[in-house]
Amino acid sequence: MNIVLLQTVADSNPDFDLSIVWRTIKDLGEGFLARLPYLVIALIVFGVFLIVARIIKRVVHAAGKNTRLDVMLADLLGRLASAAITVLGLFVAAVIIFPTFKPGDLVTGLGITSVAIGFAFKDVLQNFFAGILILWRRPFVVGDQIRTKDYEGTVEEINVRSTRLKTYDGERAVLPNGDVYTSAILVRTAYDKRRVKFTVGIGYPDSIEEARETIRRVLRETEGVMGDPGPWVYVAELAPSSVNFTVYFWVGSQQANVLKVSDRVATGIKNALDRAGIDMPFPHTVVLFHDATGSREGDIERERYISVRQPRGRAADRADGDGTPRGTSSRGEGAER
Repeated sequence: MNIVLLQTVADSNPDFDLSIVWRTIKDLGEGFLARLPYLVIALIVFGVFLIVARIIKRVVHAAGKNTRLDVMLADLLGRLASAAITVLGLFVAAVIIFPTFKPGDLVTGLGITSVAIGFAFKDVLQNFFAGILILWRRPFVVGDQIRTKDYEGTVEEINVRSTRLKTYDGERAVLPNGDVYTSAILVRTAYDKRRVKFTVGIGYPDSIEEARETIRRVLRETEGVMGDPGPWVYVAELAPSSVNFTVYFWVGSQQANVLKVSDRVATGIKNALDRAGIDMPFPHTVVLFHDATGSREGDIERERYISVRQPRGRAADRADGDGTPRGTSSRGEGAER
């Protein structure tokens, strides 16, 4: 079919030389056959590099487990090492097939391009390197309960791009690693126990020591409150309406356990203080009204004091016709009252 097509083209174009076409095809075939051994060797070399890359990946992963390295970081390092060896094998195979190929020229040509790519993917690269640092430094691990910015929950996954949290409301929050690494993080489960505190107020007529001992007894008897370190109850404030105690105690660090034990402690303290007859007053305000008519003895004395202290002219203005200050009565009337 090809011969007929070439013959047709040659017949339609008298200047077309069919021998040139055959010579070109022959040269290509001879060149391919000449480079075929190099191509086979390059494929074999590239295959060896692939095998080595897989072995290196497994070795790095196993070494990470033996050194207690984070599983995801060990997997990432294994992939990076495998990719580097694969690229190196590709360069070696290219040099075997094309002896004039120079990897240095390719790297030089990619220099300006890599700068442009770096600016274009700045945020992606920032999250990538932040993810590596988080996996390496391990400020928190999968399963920890953390709070960062406006998010709080349990860490579900840490990868090279983001950190996933399961909030206490059952929602998923995906946080970029760049924001997580550069922000303040509170790791609530970094240790096995946490300290909890809250305030209890009693009335001023009640005994402070009796209330303190009642609260301590509740803390000793409440399940989930640790004995070492022991709880601490002290007077923190003499408030306008109550004497306030600050209660400290230690519990397991898991958030669910903290809420459960805090509920037991608060309920137990309230019931124990009620049984002991100790008042837990609510804030109240006392309002005193001044009687401007001078009907009370205290107001009468105050008006007399003001009239004596004021200059004569101003006292005369405040007096009635009989010389008695307004709003007051004579001494005899005050005595009768």
